[in-house]
Amino acid sequence: MKSGTTRIERALWALALAITAIAIGVVAWRREPAVRVLAGGFIRRAVAAETRTPLGVPPESGPVRLPTCRGNGTERDPWLAPGAHGPDLRALAALSQDVEQRRWTWEDVNTVPIVRWDGDTRVVKPGSTGRTLTFRGPIDVTRALAMERAFGYEIDRAVIHYSDDADLIGKRASLDGVLALHGVQRRRTQDGDVLSPDYEWMIAASLDDLRPLALAILAEAHHRGASGLRDEFGAFASFVQQLKYGNTPDPGDTKHRFGLSMPLWCLATDTGDCDTRAVLLAALTRSIHLCEVHLVRDADHQHMLAAAEIPVIPGDRLVRPNGHTFVLVETTDDWPIGHVAVRTRGERLQTLFLAESGSSLNGLKSGAQQQPSTPQPISMRAQRSAPVPSTLGRSTPARSSR
Repeated sequence: MKSGTTRIERALWALALAITAIAIGVVAWRREPAVRVLAGGFIRRAVAAETRTPLGVPPESGPVRLPTCRGNGTERDPWLAPGAHGPDLRALAALSQDVEQRRWTWEDVNTVPIVRWDGDTRVVKPGSTGRTLTFRGPIDVTRALAMERAFGYEIDRAVIHYSDDADLIGKRASLDGVLALHGVQRRRTQDGDVLSPDYEWMIAASLDDLRPLALAILAEAHHRGASGLRDEFGAFASFVQQLKYGNTPDPGDTKHRFGLSMPLWCLATDTGDCDTRAVLLAALTRSIHLCEVHLVRDADHQHMLAAAEIPVIPGDRLVRPNGHTFVLVETTDDWPIGHVAVRTRGERLQTLFLAESGSSLNGLKSGAQQQPSTPQPISMRAQRSAPVPSTLGRSTPARSSR
């Protein structure tokens, strides 16, 4: 009985306090204009929140929806704030060098004799090994960190508040200009505006830094007996594959990067996942005009491969966008070029065409990135050799016998 009385007393006290708070609020509303302004602003924000796309948590990979909010358009555009998305590539000019000499050693899996495949398991000739490649090269750690921080955007600084359709068009263009400095691009889809990485920007920004490393890899491949474009490209693919798999370390900011990292940061940290490694492979080969390399993704944006226009051998897994034949390359597993996981063979893949190999960043302006292809199934087996692409500054190598 005593406990029941106590609960009733607590309920009465709570009711009395609530009535008192309401009374104080009513008096404040009538006597204090500031309270009415504050409450009115809260109500307007609540109403506006119902008409805009919520920020939410962005996906780890793939495109991110761009929130838009229609209202009176008086809010300050958040991307116009100084340093809204951190420093861009112009910060590189003021950096002091912090160059480290790194040494990489790996086995070129493309030179290991394979007896057969059991699913995703390769069976090799007992006691056989492939070519061991090793080279030393410079990595400017400070520059790599600055490039990583230049890439990506702050989620809460990419929200458009607009008053009418004309205002929305202008603000889209304004935001596009800012995001372009950070390797982010906007496009229209059936579900509205989405933001995605500008792979061309990432690659073009990295060419000068990667070129000395690419030349060193190519020289080592030749020194160890590589002959022909397929052999040369195999050295690059196996080099990327031997990096530690995983997300690259956080550069110390809060920006969203679509699960990607810049190629130089990938090398500086010796770590990268599938799409980061695929971008690195494309950037390394383009830096010396070795061959055409494009990016290939699945429909769910969960996996990315590379595809190279190199000589084809029987058994290669291929994509054939726009009449060209490209050999698929897994960058996350130490498999020879042309072999992909069993689970991937059932996917419909989409090729992301990059700009021509000779393009450059031209200061801070990104090169043109072509529209992706329509998703296509993987070709199970090559029927004939693909044409060998020309290379810059040297004759086209003969097809390798491997």
